[in-house]
Amino acid sequence: MSKLQISIIAKDKIVYKGEAEAVFVPTQMGIIEVLPEHTELVSALKAGDLILRNKKEEKKFTISGGVLEVRSNSNVIILVDLVI
Repeated sequence: MSKLQISIIAKDKIVYKGEAEAVFVPTQMGIIEVLPEHTELVSALKAGDLILRNKKEEKKFTISGGVLEVRSNSNVIILVDLVI
């Protein structure tokens, strides 16, 4: 199974850089799930939990908002205002 290449970047540091099988993000329209080969997308994020999921583990980040960009080749860039 292919994986997403995830970068979570805050104003002052790289919070996470690695792979995940799925990412759940709190957008202005509700929580969306991004999987490998997802269509390209740009979306505003609201405060809430951002979850990276792999078969054996989940990583949870609480964010105050930001921007999600899903690029071709399963690259996901998440710019966050603040990780709480």
